[in-house]
Amino acid sequence: MSIDITWGRGDGAASVTTVAELDATLSSVAQDHPERLPYCVTLVAPSGADFPVMLDICVGHPQRSFVYHVGADGSSAWGYEPDLEAGPPFTFDYAGTPTDAWPERTRVSNASAREAARQFLTSNGQRPSALAWEILD
Repeated sequence: MSIDITWGRGDGAASVTTVAELDATLSSVAQDHPERLPYCVTLVAPSGADFPVMLDICVGHPQRSFVYHVGADGSSAWGYEPDLEAGPPFTFDYAGTPTDAWPERTRVSNASAREAARQFLTSNGQRPSALAWEILD
């Protein structure tokens, strides 16, 4: 399966089909822009549904990330690690707009966010099992 990845406001876009390509893209985003804010990176899987199937993760913060998933049925959820406390407040780049991360939404390590992205790619856009999920009404 191929997924599309975007970050920043026109800063970048890629399509990937393998975990190695995904990892390389995410590493490039995190390392190539150390002087900028961390990025919200959006991964979009083809679904043929009314809603885009997507996963947002934060890339580039030294310690924390967030993970947000939207399913083909329009359901959405925030991922978290049950044993991880709320993270420190920080600002990230959301499509070119500085945006404050909610500490309760940053209960995700960088390693777990990357694993969630890998699972999103290899599962055809399903909600990754690497995290627990707070499903939104």
